[in-house]
Amino acid sequence: MSAATPAPADPAWLSVGEKGSVLAIRLVVWLATLAGRPPARWLMKGAALWYTLLHPGVRRASRDLGERLTGQRRSLRDIYRHVLCFAEAALDRMWLIQGRGDLFELTRDGHDHLERLHQAGSGAILISAHLGSTAAMSLGGHDERLQIRVVGYFKNARMINAALHRLNPRAAAQVVHIDPGNPATVLDLKARVERGELLAIAADRVGLNDRTVTVDFLGKPAAFPAGPFLLAAMLQCPVYFVCGLYRSPNCYALYCEPFAERVVLPRKVRDAALHEVVTAYAARIEHFVRLAPDNWFNFFDFWAGPART
Repeated sequence: MSAATPAPADPAWLSVGEKGSVLAIRLVVWLATLAGRPPARWLMKGAALWYTLLHPGVRRASRDLGERLTGQRRSLRDIYRHVLCFAEAALDRMWLIQGRGDLFELTRDGHDHLERLHQAGSGAILISAHLGSTAAMSLGGHDERLQIRVVGYFKNARMINAALHRLNPRAAAQVVHIDPGNPATVLDLKARVERGELLAIAADRVGLNDRTVTVDFLGKPAAFPAGPFLLAAMLQCPVYFVCGLYRSPNCYALYCEPFAERVVLPRKVRDAALHEVVTAYAARIEHFVRLAPDNWFNFFDFWAGPART
C-alpha cells in the first residue's frame, strides 16, 4: 500500500457538527462571564453528563481509547471523567484568550525553543494534536509576541470560535483559516514563515479530500493526514511538537520539543520517508496520551474499526 492514500469523502470528525446553537453558546459565555469560573465549571459537569449519557458515539470513542491503553473496558464513570476533562478545557478557552493568567497554574517545558526562534526572527511549524489545549500559550501575550498563528479548517467549529472571538477580537488575528486544495494557501503560509511567524497546526484529523498515511498508533493502524507533513516539506522550516495537558482544577502543562530541523521527502523514497515522519509524530502523541489519557479529545472512531455498542 502506498504511504499516502486518498481519504474518505466524509471524514468522521467533519460529519460531526457542533452540538448546540449560537444562542446556547452565547448563553454559556454570558453565564460564565456573569458567575465566574467556579460556577461555570459546575455547569460543565452537567453538560458532560448529558453528552456521556445521550451520545453513544462519545461513549464508544472513549471506551476505544481505554481499550487501546489498558486492554480493559472503561466504566461509565471513566467515560464521564474523560468527557468532563474536555468540557472544562473547552470552557477555559474563554478565560485563556482574555489573558486571565490569575486563574491558572502554568508550567512551560521547552519554551526556550520558541524564545530562540523569536530572537532570531525565524518562522517554524508548531505541530500539535487535539490533545489537551494549547490555548494557554496565549497567556502573557505569548501568542502575539511570538507571532503564533493557529492554522486549520474551522468550518465545523465556526460558532464556538465566533463566540470566543467576541470576547477578544485580538484572538481573531491569531487564526489563519485555510482553504483545502487552494494553491494560494501554501503561498500565504510560506510568506508567514518568512516573516517569522509560528504556524500551529493540528495534524491528527483527516480533512476533506485529504490524503492519509496509515501508521501504528496505540497498537492499531490509524490514518493521519499527509497534508501537514507535505506542507512542512515544502516550507523547509523547523518543526516543533507542542501540546498543553490539562489537569483539574486549573493546571496546564505546556510542552514544546524539537520534531525535525527540516522535513525532507526525497523523491525516490517519498512514501517511505513520509511514513517515517508520520510514525514519529504518532509516537509523540502516544507518549503524551499515556501521560494524560483524558486529554485525548477525538470523540469519534479514530481507528475506523467496526461499530460497537
